[in-house]
Amino acid sequence: MVVTPRGIELRERVHLLVREAEELFSSGEVDAMASAWRNFVLLVDDGYAGVLAPRLMSYDYPQIPGATFHFMSASQADPDALREGTAALEIGRVHSFSPELRVENLLFSRYVAVVRAGHELLDGTIDVERFANASHIDVLEADAAGAAVDSSLAKYDLRRRVTMTTHHYTTAFPVIGQTDLVAIAPEVILHPGLFKAGLRSFGLPIPATPVAIRMAWHPRSEADPAHAWLRSRVRDTLGSCIPENGQSSD
Repeated sequence: MVVTPRGIELRERVHLLVREAEELFSSGEVDAMASAWRNFVLLVDDGYAGVLAPRLMSYDYPQIPGATFHFMSASQADPDALREGTAALEIGRVHSFSPELRVENLLFSRYVAVVRAGHELLDGTIDVERFANASHIDVLEADAAGAAVDSSLAKYDLRRRVTMTTHHYTTAFPVIGQTDLVAIAPEVILHPGLFKAGLRSFGLPIPATPVAIRMAWHPRSEADPAHAWLRSRVRDTLGSCIPENGQSSD
């Protein structure tokens, strides 16, 4: 293809217009971020707020001035909250794959056992029989981790001895810290504060399918700079919060 004389005549002017347009949109994003006064409602599965909240407010990352974060239980929220715009993100075990939503896999987290520091299971080899015979607290979560573990134990003709149940990890963890109970939880929700409070974790002595952690949002927010910043922070946070060596035991 050969440039026409008219094309040569317009080339420099077009380049100037393109540069002006790029600067206009670029400065618009910066201005939108700097002046954003946003209320971000986050629908979060039980346990994930303790991981996300401190890091969203951390001074290690640039903040959006005026941004406020509201954490709500995903199980108790309006199922149409994302579509209706009353929530920005859903985070956790997102089960909806509606064509109206964008769903992104963030990571797969293995399940671990959680006990207090000094628990007898932390001494010696943690075999299947010792694990099953310990006193367990069952967290009745939607992912049915306990049921999956019980299915694996049945292959050994064993069954967990469940002496307490609750619907929330946030209830189970304080109980574990003061008793000899054992819980099964996604490793990703074990934030540093739990280890400072005296909890420890170890790998399960039986196979268990990892849990998929996802986030979902409505497409209307796809190009919003503030919402893109929020998604990036959630992505970075959950991608880097698996407990460090020394905090868990295998």
